[in-house]
Amino acid sequence: MARIVEDVPAPVPPAVAFAFLADFTNTAGWDPQIAAARRVGDGPVGLGTAVEVDLRLGSRIVPMTYTITELTPDARVVFTTRGSWFRGQDVVTVRPDDAGGSVVTWDATFALRGPLALLDPLLAVGFRRVAAAAVAGLGTALRGLA
Repeated sequence: MARIVEDVPAPVPPAVAFAFLADFTNTAGWDPQIAAARRVGDGPVGLGTAVEVDLRLGSRIVPMTYTITELTPDARVVFTTRGSWFRGQDVVTVRPDDAGGSVVTWDATFALRGPLALLDPLLAVGFRRVAAAAVAGLGTALRGLA
């Protein structure tokens, strides 16, 4: 299994940062691996909201669906994805900092399933590299909210 845990400062209050992060369609604007992200259905973002993403893997686009499986307003959201050959989870927490802004903790895991699980050690190396680019993009996007 591949995992990355990063703290990212945000110069906005937790409610503002959380609203931006809970809408997973925003990932297409800050994660270079996401080519597109679309909400499934209408209504407000909440428990059960699903987002279809087009993930770039080299020259291929892999469709995935992320669903909000846990939600504590303004504090924590969990996105889960699962396919025949993978499973993943992104746990996002937001807490106030001492300067009136926020600290976002992004805890992402991704694992291959079935026979592909043997490739998990290789996945971990690549995952950390692309996750670093995503975290950098997230920091830029959060600064842009101010």
